[in-house]
Amino acid sequence: MEQNIDIQVEPYIEAGNVIYPSFQLSLQPGTIIGIYTDISKIHTLMRWFMNRHDTYTHFRESALYERLTAREYIQFLLRLFNRPTNETENLLKLFSLTEQKNTRISRLSHSEKQRLKLLNTYLHQAPIQILEEPFQNIDEFSKQNIQQLLNSQIKQQKTIILLSTNLEDLMIMSTAIHRLDGAGLHALDVKEDEIEQSPQQIESAPIRIDKIPTKKNDKIILFNPPEIDYIESVEGDVSIYVAGEAYPCTLSLNELEQKLTPFGFFRSHRSYIVNLQKVREIITWTRNSYSLALNSTEKAVVPLSKNKLADLKEILGI
Repeated sequence: MEQNIDIQVEPYIEAGNVIYPSFQLSLQPGTIIGIYTDISKIHTLMRWFMNRHDTYTHFRESALYERLTAREYIQFLLRLFNRPTNETENLLKLFSLTEQKNTRISRLSHSEKQRLKLLNTYLHQAPIQILEEPFQNIDEFSKQNIQQLLNSQIKQQKTIILLSTNLEDLMIMSTAIHRLDGAGLHALDVKEDEIEQSPQQIESAPIRIDKIPTKKNDKIILFNPPEIDYIESVEGDVSIYVAGEAYPCTLSLNELEQKLTPFGFFRSHRSYIVNLQKVREIITWTRNSYSLALNSTEKAVVPLSKNKLADLKEILGI
C-alpha cells in the first residue's frame, strides 16, 4: 500500500493581512479531497500547487485548440504524452465524444469543451491532481461523465483535490471535504441522510452529541461548536452561520441554546445565539440598542437585547 503524502501549504498573506494561515494536507493515494472556499483562495491555491513537481493543476479556463476536431485534439495530446494514437477511439468513448469526434472544438457545447479539457488530467502521470471547479456550469450528463473519469483516476491510485465554491458539487464526489477560511482548514463531517430511529431505539442507545447537525439537500453536515459563528431564527426557520454561509438546522433555538451554552455560546436575543469566542466588540447604538460585532470571515453583526447586556457583562467579567 502506498504511503500518505503530507503537504504543508504556505500561508496566503496580502497587504499584511493573513487571508488563510499555513495548513497541512495528508493525502492518501486513491482518494478525492474536496476543498470548499472562495474564488480568491482557489486562485491562490492553484498558483501555489503549480510549483510542485509531483502535482498537475487543471485550470477551468485553460485553452483548447479550437480549430482542431475533437479526434485531432485527442491524437495531438496522445503524441504529446508519448502515448499510442490507437487509444483515440477509447478516449472518445470515455469522454462521451464519439458522436462529436469530427466536430471542430469551436462548435462543441460548453459542457463538451469542459469534458475535453480534462484529457490533460487523465493523461498526466503526476500522483496529485488539482482540479479547479470541474462541475461549474455544466450539464448533468457531463457531471456524471466527469465522475466516471475521476473514478478511473483514483483506481490508478492518484490523489485528486477538487477546489470549489459549491459545497453540493463537492458532496457528489469527494472522499473527504474541508472548508478553508481565514482561520485555516477545517474538516467537514458529512454523512448520508439516514432513516429516523424509532423512540425505542433511541432510548436503548443514548449518546452524547457534541456536533451540531445541519442539512443541505440529502446530506447532513456536522459542525463542531467552535466552528459556528452565530445562529439565527427567522419565523421558526433556524440557520447556523459558519464563515458567512448559512446552513439550515432542524433543531429549535431553545434546543441549540441548551446544547451550546457549555461551549461558550450566549443567547443574545430571542432570535440569536452567538459564539462568544467570536465576539470582537459590543456596539452601543443608543441607550437601548446594542449589537455584537464578530471577528468572523464576514465581519457579521448580531443584535444584543438590552435585558441581556447585564448577563453578558457578568459572563465576560466586565
